[in-house]
Amino acid sequence: MSKPEGISAGQIGIFLILFCIGSTPMFELGIDARQDSWIALGAAAIAGLGVLWGYRTLQNRAPEEDLAGLFKLHFGRAIGTALGLAMGLLLAYESMRNVRDFGELTSMTLLPETPIWCVMLLITGIAFYTVTKGVETFFRITQILLPALAGSYVLLLVLLLASGRIEPDRLRPMLENGLGPVLDTAFPDLLAFPFSQTIVLLVYWKYAAASKRAGAASYGAYAVVALFLVAVNAVIMMVLGPAIASIKALPTLEAVELIRLASFIERLDILVTLLLYIGLYVKISALYLASALLLRSACGLPLPAGALMIGPIIYGAAFLEPTNTFHLWLGLELSLKLTPIYQLLLPALMLVMGIGWVKRKAERQRAEGGRAGAGKTGAGKAGGADGAKGGSRSGGEPRSSS
Repeated sequence: MSKPEGISAGQIGIFLILFCIGSTPMFELGIDARQDSWIALGAAAIAGLGVLWGYRTLQNRAPEEDLAGLFKLHFGRAIGTALGLAMGLLLAYESMRNVRDFGELTSMTLLPETPIWCVMLLITGIAFYTVTKGVETFFRITQILLPALAGSYVLLLVLLLASGRIEPDRLRPMLENGLGPVLDTAFPDLLAFPFSQTIVLLVYWKYAAASKRAGAASYGAYAVVALFLVAVNAVIMMVLGPAIASIKALPTLEAVELIRLASFIERLDILVTLLLYIGLYVKISALYLASALLLRSACGLPLPAGALMIGPIIYGAAFLEPTNTFHLWLGLELSLKLTPIYQLLLPALMLVMGIGWVKRKAERQRAEGGRAGAGKTGAGKAGGADGAKGGSRSGGEPRSSS
């Protein structure tokens, strides 16, 4: 029997940082609020902390269950299984969006002559290999990647400061048109992406159930990544200004390309591209793995089989969007209006309907499972003892002579 997978609270925090960063620096989020975009992002981050608290409250009702298990506890086995399968497909869709982002980024920057189907096939294959290795291996990979990611972003920020390209006046006037445009930009779009995507933790928290600090690590990591995203947004706005940032496909790359130091430090857009690759890889693999885990939890499909079934769906669906413009419109406009249904409304319904009885139900199921396991162990021991006694008696009896 294989050893159950387990991760630590620190690994949960590291994963959350890399997952939330993901592809987010590719975009100047909240640009509809113009120079107040960083304020809109901050408002969404504060609301997202409340959403994270709601997710953690759900997890605390049944620490050893994942999202599919929580669906079954709240809605019953039939509806819970259907919701688990649907959620698995939704996470596969989110993974597909990042696969397409990876392909488009590569075509626009490093490999413009390479067919996009080849690039997307490569990253999907790498993600498939990662998923088949399981939760523990994936979370160890995030531990390895974090120092490189954090150090590189700090270096870029220092170089931007040293280059003299940052002009705080580009953030003025603040709240020129009042709070209305800021709140309209923050809700629901910025709350849905990237902050409510932390719903994926409801798949992974169960693997850190043995650690009592998983919740605290999640809140701490969320605070770090929220401050980072707001700071990056403000820096890009101070470098480019709202007029330029609103028309650039990759504003972060555009800002870094302006760095010129000592006549030899330049072309750092390659570094930014590699950092985006790291973030996209983590996000693609995390969503892909979560989708396969939900299929396993909902209907008992083994992880390798689930990965093999979901991979072609992710890769094939990445070609359904004919152009990058349509891809961005679908993801940043239409999808963000629909994702709150499963990110916010469904968890809120579960919070309200299961205040007391769901936790008692989960505890009762664990107790029944423990008694059943103890009964099997006791029966096995009794059977072994009886067999030993029987063997002793048979070995002790004198043989009759023929």
